[in-house]
Amino acid sequence: MRKINQLLALIVGCFGIVLLLLSVFTMLFQQAWFVLLIAVWLFVFSSCCYRLTPLFKARNGIDKFIRREQQHLLVFTLSGFFDRTHGPQWLLIDSIKEIQCHDDQFLILSSEQRQCSIGLPATKAELTQYFNTLLTENEKKLITIV
Repeated sequence: MRKINQLLALIVGCFGIVLLLLSVFTMLFQQAWFVLLIAVWLFVFSSCCYRLTPLFKARNGIDKFIRREQQHLLVFTLSGFFDRTHGPQWLLIDSIKEIQCHDDQFLILSSEQRQCSIGLPATKAELTQYFNTLLTENEKKLITIV
């Protein structure tokens, strides 16, 4: 997720350089739509830069995206600008066969041939540890956590 956020910030930054060059070498800065475009660019660029800060990771812990309720896992995704989440997706714990943890994401495979992949700011070790504390001993015997 960090690499993707860095790439997005670089692309949005390059777009800002183009806007800056256009404002210097043309009279577009006098147009209201161009000023609005620069304001939108500032908002998007600040969101991209925020996602690269330690504050972003601190405010978006694993427990914000993965929760347990009775026999379900509630999985939220990070979407939009800043700290906005989308979801939840309800996953029946009894139907989960495997949980694959990777740096910045995890993949849940269920017995219903359903997959759920979520990207979030966490390492593989943090995700594995979180799932091990979230599931009961009986559930860990049935679900493979990789």
